[in-house]
Amino acid sequence: MKLIIRLIVIGALTYFVSPYTTWWAAMVIAFGVCYASPSSGLNAFVAGFLGVGLVWMGHAWNIDVQNSSTFSNTVAEIMQVGDPILLVFATGLIGGLAGGFASLTGTTFRQLFVKQKNRSLYS
Repeated sequence: MKLIIRLIVIGALTYFVSPYTTWWAAMVIAFGVCYASPSSGLNAFVAGFLGVGLVWMGHAWNIDVQNSSTFSNTVAEIMQVGDPILLVFATGLIGGLAGGFASLTGTTFRQLFVKQKNRSLYS
């Protein structure tokens, strides 16, 4: 349940903040959300990957639709990619990886300051 909440918060903040800031603001958001809420590393990575990646892919698709795919066709020809829609998926993948690693960094940075419990042999 925390994964879904974390994913929605990262995605919503990224969606509303990214048009007004630089591209790396999404990484700061993913870092901050996962720093503020404790989680495991995999949970944080998946939340950041899906939260940022889906928003970036949605923005790329929206831009592609608004200009009737002329820009993506031109870039696909330059990069020698067969289908221009692959650029939309590549944008989502790059954003997802950046967001996933930022949220993983936020979780591990939090663990630097949290004192670990002493585990006994029987617990």
